[in-house]
Amino acid sequence: MTIDVRQTAPQPPPEKPEAEASLLGSILFDGSLYGQLVDGSIAASDLSRDTHRLVLGAMERLAARGEAIDHRTVTAELEAADELASIGGAQFLVGLMGNVPSVTHAETYAKIVERTAVLRRLIRAANDITHIALTRDEAQAAVQEAQTTLFSVSESMLHRDIVSLGTALTRYAEQIASRAEGQRIGTQTGLATLDQKTGGLQASDLILVAGRPGLGKTSLALNFVEHAAVRLGKTCAVFSMEMSELQVAQRLISMTAEIDGNRMRRGRLSMEELQAISQASSKLQQAHIFIEESSRLNVTDILAKSRRLQAERGLDLIVIDYLQLIEGAEESENRVREVAQISGSLKMIARELQVPVVAVSQLSRQIETRGTEPMLSDLRDSGSLESDADLVMFLWQKDQNDRRDRIVRLKLAKHRNGPTAEIELHFEPELTRFRDLGETPEAA
Repeated sequence: MTIDVRQTAPQPPPEKPEAEASLLGSILFDGSLYGQLVDGSIAASDLSRDTHRLVLGAMERLAARGEAIDHRTVTAELEAADELASIGGAQFLVGLMGNVPSVTHAETYAKIVERTAVLRRLIRAANDITHIALTRDEAQAAVQEAQTTLFSVSESMLHRDIVSLGTALTRYAEQIASRAEGQRIGTQTGLATLDQKTGGLQASDLILVAGRPGLGKTSLALNFVEHAAVRLGKTCAVFSMEMSELQVAQRLISMTAEIDGNRMRRGRLSMEELQAISQASSKLQQAHIFIEESSRLNVTDILAKSRRLQAERGLDLIVIDYLQLIEGAEESENRVREVAQISGSLKMIARELQVPVVAVSQLSRQIETRGTEPMLSDLRDSGSLESDADLVMFLWQKDQNDRRDRIVRLKLAKHRNGPTAEIELHFEPELTRFRDLGETPEAA
């Protein structure tokens, strides 16, 4: 067999200087286009020509000071920065304006510029990854660094285009119409009161399930997974850093078959129980649940595996157990800063993949010494958790009566897009199952 080894000529990096020039010229004609098409989307460093970078840099400085952008102000800004001669004088700006085919096509120019900029960043990332592979001794460390490099490119694409209020209102009306027709907007949790308050777990939301040990944080998250996958046919990914896949499977079987997990582990089961386990296993085998067990996972691992799953199978829900066990991208003595970076990255994953990300989180010990219900400030290791999360659920017990009656209170401490509330749940730890008892009167 003959293998074709013909070499292809090296390709130049993707550049569209004509589109860059037309975009800059359009902004010189109409300064409002900067805010509509460029601000927050295209930076001076994204352009391929030094002269274009200098012009856009001057526009950036004018916009930052709240000043108008036009031929006169940009000329003055470049002159003040001693950069006017570097672009060839004021005549260069006149040339940019004179070569604009049509200002009405400015949005098209901006999209071309942004697309080629992303492709050049991807090429730089590929070169960086090649350098990493050639210079690192440890393969695992090299893979993590390469994933971080690639993640930075994808993060740069997560901004949203600016839209008019009219467009936003149209989209909102469509969403309301869908709800009126009975369509489910979010992924339902199976807890009726919680779904009523939240509309389900919403795409692109970061959701924290937090509480002290023993209150069923992991069980609640797995309840969400079981309902979404088995009852609704959704595809779910579970990243478990505390339990093996066998332990996760055992919990899912226990809650689906409603058989005591301790009895399952001991193996002393009746024929009826064995049949129930067989039926539960059959249901779970048909469900689209994917488990990644590892005691060492970082955010880039989670993103890479979730991306692949979404491309191959589709993806509707991500569960992470638990947030404080995620490794930082690099060694740091400041755990608070590290957790802040992790929570911000998890929010980015939710936005990029357009799925809800449920992260189990620990609470600090302060709640035990204080003896009251949890507050957002009790989230362990970082104040950024409460700002990054769209929905924060606390599990807690009020008193001895709650513990005697197996009542666990689910407190919606933060709900970015809806009301807060407190919901009473009945927790059966032997079945890893929560049942909805409704909203507590004091929170109604």
